[in-house]
Amino acid sequence: MTGKNISRDIYVATIIDSHNYGTVLQAVATRDVLSRYGRPLFVDYCRPQWTRRGWVRSYLDREGNGLVNAAKLLSSVPSRLRCEKIFRSFVESELELVPSAPFLEGGGAFDESAVYCVGSDQTWNIECNYGIDPVYFLANVPDTCPKIAFSASFGRSYLAEDELRQTYPLLKGFRAISVRESSSVSILESMGTRGGVALKDPVLLCRPELWDEVSADVGPSGEEYVLVYMLNRNPRMCEYARLVAREFGVEARVVTFNPIRRASAGLRGVCLPTPAEWVALFRDARYVVTDSFHGTCFSLLFERSMTVFDPPRFSVRLADVLSDFGLSGRRVGDEPAGAISVHREPVDWAAVGEAKERFRAEAREFLDGCLLEVEE
Repeated sequence: MTGKNISRDIYVATIIDSHNYGTVLQAVATRDVLSRYGRPLFVDYCRPQWTRRGWVRSYLDREGNGLVNAAKLLSSVPSRLRCEKIFRSFVESELELVPSAPFLEGGGAFDESAVYCVGSDQTWNIECNYGIDPVYFLANVPDTCPKIAFSASFGRSYLAEDELRQTYPLLKGFRAISVRESSSVSILESMGTRGGVALKDPVLLCRPELWDEVSADVGPSGEEYVLVYMLNRNPRMCEYARLVAREFGVEARVVTFNPIRRASAGLRGVCLPTPAEWVALFRDARYVVTDSFHGTCFSLLFERSMTVFDPPRFSVRLADVLSDFGLSGRRVGDEPAGAISVHREPVDWAAVGEAKERFRAEAREFLDGCLLEVEE
């Protein structure tokens, strides 16, 4: 039997609204992977909490002193405006967008010859999404339309019974389900959904040259540095980066997120780089210190040795991806002494490269089964 490419529309519901580098880059990677099978069209959806109104309410509705909360809101305005500009312009330039109304409200005419895809990213994390989000479960897409999940994530290693009961009927109509972590396969099985497979994040599954294309307009750094990409305030990470930089005799740089806040002492701040500049920071780094899942992924993509600190929440995906590449020893727990010598340990990049090829092959096999028309 032979497979042939189907020229069809593939509607993709994935997270593109948050001002997060990994979020928008996984969407571009998803586009790259799915382009082999048709025309990816991305649902232009913004969750209520990520709108400007939702952002303002997130400050004003906090407990505590109202004046203090208002002051914090005002201090975050420069960052918000810069984020809106750089992330939205990147999304609009890289993805073909379609209106979200039919997916959010229902009642629209859905093309039954198209494919409807959810994922990647934490589309099924009800803590991040403030509950079950109908867009990310394709709840308003009729079951007569082919629905698949591509590397979707629950973001946690288990779900409460109530969430399992809500989630199961929403997934019954899916033709095929792949999830981003092996722990999510267990979640599917616990709710009685069989046949789910674990694939990696699309940033690891797309064409390797995509990231050189994305960062092509960003010139080389010209000097070595240790890169800190930190999503959660952690003085230990900064201290460790300074230690590594001193040992290597290079500068330490840290990505920062607010123009009015200075970087930690001894680190050079790089404030809100564009997504292309962010990719180039990993491309040109000598070493990476991070608590980020996608920071870890891009270290692997560019073969940059890294030390990975656990974030306060949602660390299961970090543990899974490091384990998948045989690099669990790069992960640091709560013990202050645990990180001291990680940067001195070599990484077997040949083995990492073999794993990346294997994971790409697994994704192709899954998507071929979902999206290629098979002829006798």
